[in-house]
Amino acid sequence: MLKTSLLLGFSFAESAIFRFDEAPIRTIVYSSSFWLSGSPVIDPKSEDRLMFQTGYSSIFNKQEANHWFYPNIDIGAKITKNLCLTTKAYGFSMEKDSPQILGAGIQYYYGTNKDTLDWSTCIQRVDLKGLEHFKLTSITLDIRKWLSWNFMRLRIGAGFNFFEEYSYIENYNIPNRIEGQINFIGLDIIMPLSIFIFGMETRINPNRISTTIFLQKEIF
Repeated sequence: MLKTSLLLGFSFAESAIFRFDEAPIRTIVYSSSFWLSGSPVIDPKSEDRLMFQTGYSSIFNKQEANHWFYPNIDIGAKITKNLCLTTKAYGFSMEKDSPQILGAGIQYYYGTNKDTLDWSTCIQRVDLKGLEHFKLTSITLDIRKWLSWNFMRLRIGAGFNFFEEYSYIENYNIPNRIEGQINFIGLDIIMPLSIFIFGMETRINPNRISTTIFLQKEIF
């Protein structure tokens, strides 16, 4: 079991794979970048300025028919009613690796003070380091529509993930660098749960599906 921590709270993962001798190389790279393309689900209607979100993602690879699990920790800070800054900065321990995740992004909500701010754009860059076999840079752009349904809030849309992977080893018959693009559609749901917000994020690509379950705490 992998143990993850940052500032507050803990997350756990059981089967994230980052070593080229344990699974197909391109599956490892594409799954890692798809995991990093997830962004915190921050409601534009919320009046709070600071939020903390933690959970885990399951990546289902259709070709290999397997599930890999990854931990997530995000922090968001609303600068204005239209603009939110986000960050990922955490690490966790594995038997042979110690992945380190470091990234930042912006979420922009369209409209003025009199509008509903129900459209948003997210731009995010995340670096994955601390691995023995490779490092990865992941850049994501998505556009979402916010909807209300009963006591829930929904975020639907589509996005693009671009990545560059750099290999540290040469004995697996692979290029020193792998570049790629992952297109996806997404549906996210959040709902109040006591003093927390419970949520689920789903992103679908023809080759893989990402499902994230998380708890979010709005601080002030």
